[in-house]
Amino acid sequence: MNWEEVGAIGQVLGSIAVFVTVAYLAVQVRHGRQDARRALSQGRGESARDLYTQQSDERINHLYVKVQAALGAPPNPFESALMNQTGLTREEATLMFWIQYEWWNHRLQIIPNVDELPPMERALFDTGVRATLAGPGIFRLFHETMGSRTHPDAVRYIDNLLARPG
Repeated sequence: MNWEEVGAIGQVLGSIAVFVTVAYLAVQVRHGRQDARRALSQGRGESARDLYTQQSDERINHLYVKVQAALGAPPNPFESALMNQTGLTREEATLMFWIQYEWWNHRLQIIPNVDELPPMERALFDTGVRATLAGPGIFRLFHETMGSRTHPDAVRYIDNLLARPG
């Protein structure tokens, strides 16, 4: 074998190495984008949860309801249903709304990534959703009155989960 043949073999091997490296980098970039999206979503969710938690503070909730009423804003469908079905005041119904919204936001952070959960965590999550939404109660009322106003993929996931035999 002469030096030209060795050089040709070296070029072929070099080209293969470059191709493998580029493919590896493409996979790493894809994973990096997925991680960045997940981190952004988690950060948004945590921020929203903090804001909803703040809204659940009784002093802030009292002011919120007072301002909303003074500005003529009607209660949302969940608050109206609670007031009509349970006799809660608007302030109490609004406080329950924010608490339920915190739960909804919690679920909303899990549902897009539910397929990545280990099987036991996925089963616990699905069982928890079923337990709180399958029968009558405040979680179900929130889902029925506010679901169509929220994330359609999450609503679809919950509706499909509830439609399957438990």
